[in-house]
Amino acid sequence: MSGARAVELEGVWFSYDGAPVLESADLSVETGELICIIGPNGGGKTTLLKLILGLLKPDKGTVRVFGKGAVSARRRIGYSPQYVHHDPQFPVTVMDVVLMGRLERRRAGPYSREDRRAASEALDEVGIGGLSGRLFNSLSGGQRQRLLVARALAARPDMLLLDEPTANVDVVAEERFYELIERLNERMTIIMVSHDLGLVSRIVDRVVCVSRCLKVHPTSQIDAELIRDMYGSDFCMVRHDHALGQGER
Repeated sequence: MSGARAVELEGVWFSYDGAPVLESADLSVETGELICIIGPNGGGKTTLLKLILGLLKPDKGTVRVFGKGAVSARRRIGYSPQYVHHDPQFPVTVMDVVLMGRLERRRAGPYSREDRRAASEALDEVGIGGLSGRLFNSLSGGQRQRLLVARALAARPDMLLLDEPTANVDVVAEERFYELIERLNERMTIIMVSHDLGLVSRIVDRVVCVSRCLKVHPTSQIDAELIRDMYGSDFCMVRHDHALGQGER
């Protein structure tokens, strides 16, 4: 990896049809960091990821990724979206899905031996190598999430962007998923959107709060008052037995 920061945003503004989503956003992410993005629905979290990916262009300000423009650096990023739209009747296999992560590295024709090797290695790394021939529709929620990460890893990226990676999975699958994220962070930068600070706070040092404006806090500073200011209500920090501002149960 180069010595440049993984991500730098300076004075970034973005709007949809004139409605502001991000205002004067500044952010610096060091290479090798693991950070979490939080904020209310519609606050700009996914927009921030798409700006880093170069899928959106800011109205004002600059976005640099590994010292380059976001579009130029896109091949160094793996991305796992929050939702995957698919036809449940379409017979796509696990291997078919993970090979999609190689599309930007292909020129033309069928997938190469190297493409298939990278896809198999990615599936093994996320722990579902034995499912390569299974249909996507037959997977559990946790298996699907791991598959989407494998698809991102198949590109052999230097940075991983994850949008709500543990949505619709149970607590056990979520715990295992964050163990995987910790292992991956040993070799790559990771930026993820998550609402579950109870688990995330154990593995990240900084939290990026996004609600049109963008503020960065050490995880230790995330308290009841800050969460109420952002979400307008109490927010679950620790599953099952503790909600900020409501006391122990």
